[in-house]
Amino acid sequence: MAQDAADAAAAGMLEEIIVTAQKREQSLMEVPVAVSAITGESINEYLGGAQDIRALAARVPGLNIETSNGRTQPRFYLRGMGNIDFDVNANQPVAMIFDEISLENNTVRSLPLFDIQRIEVLKGPQGSLFGRNTNAGVIKIDSVKPSADRNAYVSLSYGSRETVILEGASNFTLSDTFTMRASLKYQDRGKWIDNTFNGPGDDFGAFEETAWRLQFSWDPSDSFSGYLKLHGFNQDGSDPNVFYANAIRVGTSGLRPEFNEKIASHDFGDIADLELDHYGGVLNLRWTFANDMTFTSITGYDTVENFQSADVDGGEVSFDFADLGELGKQLFFGVATGDGLLDHKQITQEFRLAGQSEALFWQAGFYYFDEDYDLINQSFHFPPESALVNQQTKSWALFGQVEYALNDIWALTVGGRWTDDEKDLKVGPVPGGIVNPDSISVGDDFFNWDVALTYDASDDWTWYGRIATGSRGPVTLGRFGFVSSARTEDTISGEIGFKSSLMDGRARWNTSMYMFRNDDQQLTATGGAANVNQLLNADQVNGFGVETEFDLLVTENLFISANLSYNDTEIDDPGLRDDLCGSAPTCTGLDPIAGMREGPFGPVTEVFIDGNPLPRTPEWIFNFILQYTHPLQNGDLYFNTDWNYRDKSNLFLHRSIEFVQEDRWLGGLRAGYRTKGGLDFALVGRNITDEVVVEGGINFLNLTAFVNEPAYWGAEFRASF
Repeated sequence: MAQDAADAAAAGMLEEIIVTAQKREQSLMEVPVAVSAITGESINEYLGGAQDIRALAARVPGLNIETSNGRTQPRFYLRGMGNIDFDVNANQPVAMIFDEISLENNTVRSLPLFDIQRIEVLKGPQGSLFGRNTNAGVIKIDSVKPSADRNAYVSLSYGSRETVILEGASNFTLSDTFTMRASLKYQDRGKWIDNTFNGPGDDFGAFEETAWRLQFSWDPSDSFSGYLKLHGFNQDGSDPNVFYANAIRVGTSGLRPEFNEKIASHDFGDIADLELDHYGGVLNLRWTFANDMTFTSITGYDTVENFQSADVDGGEVSFDFADLGELGKQLFFGVATGDGLLDHKQITQEFRLAGQSEALFWQAGFYYFDEDYDLINQSFHFPPESALVNQQTKSWALFGQVEYALNDIWALTVGGRWTDDEKDLKVGPVPGGIVNPDSISVGDDFFNWDVALTYDASDDWTWYGRIATGSRGPVTLGRFGFVSSARTEDTISGEIGFKSSLMDGRARWNTSMYMFRNDDQQLTATGGAANVNQLLNADQVNGFGVETEFDLLVTENLFISANLSYNDTEIDDPGLRDDLCGSAPTCTGLDPIAGMREGPFGPVTEVFIDGNPLPRTPEWIFNFILQYTHPLQNGDLYFNTDWNYRDKSNLFLHRSIEFVQEDRWLGGLRAGYRTKGGLDFALVGRNITDEVVVEGGINFLNLTAFVNEPAYWGAEFRASF
């Protein structure tokens, strides 16, 4: 792809973007959906310094990504819709689809990114083609596939915090019809955070990750092709996430002046650990018939085991009232917990039949999803609380789509999907635990549809309008025996937009405007009174916004790209309540008080959240990229820099002065020399202004926060063959 982009630049034009947002290859201009595409080259730059998938946050309009579990269990938000639930079995309204397999559980989504061809971000409901739990959108990831081309590389980098990264991939031609691609990524970081409770010396921050991928492609004839992928991922770490007690001061937002991300105080530090093993495979078979019909079978299997624990309160227990609100201190009792999947398996199967004629394209299919796992919640304080949760999910669907060219300039696309969803959850104590057994079962069936109209105003300008629905099936939750459920969430969204190619192919400008309404939106009330989550349904949530993207090839050697989004969301449910943060010291609430109730540790203040925006929903997101190349006789000097801005947002359903995900600017650069023979020597910087801000918090103990990674600087050598 990098060579294709270089060839396009040499011709004075931007490379055409090909996407698979409708389960077939199409030019981005032809797709009546708001799609943002991130190239493999850009992904490599964003992930410099051993960044994980959170590095993609704010890279495209409307996208936010966060997690309270360190480098695992990412949570995606599109156009404000997401789920702040930190539980291992939480469902999201944004699907992650990796090589055509939907990865349901957040732990399964922890896979590192490497050797990636393209990431497509599909915004708005995608229920017709991609099914349940896609009513906010889809993160669609495609790895580089095997081919007869050599297309090999190896890279080695070293940088801040003793970070070592080794990555490589290569195609292998095994016969005239059989090719293979092998890819590997290894990352290692040393300990860089001092736990003052244990005395001087670094204790936290280390991790070691190994991920591999083997892909096989078999093309014995024009009528059949087969693809097989096997993959694995192992992760070990000293702490899944580092929490900092009272990192926020009462009556203020943001980190207190004396905060230092390199210093923590964990009295449960000896239990903080992370282990994860993930294995899986994909089998994709495709038959092509003489009448231009194709039949595709896609089978997926994934299994993961993990356990991660942390000192959740983030401080050293003190019995001195004078330490109330002091950085690194927690009064009277501590909280340290662990969660993990003990036995997980996910099986998916899709059959799809497609055909086309001069004016018509159609596809229809069947989809089956089966997931079963045991989940453990473990508390390390006294009295011990340990719960074993079993959850089974079965879902199947029938779907179809038709695209018809009404004439040379108008095209109509119609899609629909019927889904049946069932969940069963059981909770019981593990030996020595004190949790009361409980169970819950939910189920529903629902129909999603979309209608889109495309108008080709010219060869270089396309307008589209789309109305679509999506659903998040019923969900269950059981954390430490607190069982709850939420009914199906339904979304209807309308948008209009345009896609254009300007200045003789040197510029590209795409824009969309949208509105949506969610009925019975599933919300999660996290913390407040205790270390538990509770599922809620809001009567209605409304949102609207605008997104725009602009790319310009200024000269053959200078490229700039920018995108911007504004998003507004509002909860519309006059009676909906949430527990005000139960931290000590008490946070400064901004919502009307609804009343009081008895909680597990005393009276709990409830507040009305009607009119609040959805949590983790920044109104403004902005991203800018500049790439410059200076040709030399035997190679190129180059300089790439990227900057993105994310507006502030509230961390929870209720609003307070203290618990805010801070606004921030993050900048990165890559500067180096690339030879014509494929050698690349580069200086890599991420978060080069060293901006450390509040990314999340714990609201039931003290004013605990966790933060983003500080600045990274390193050197990288890469050889391409």
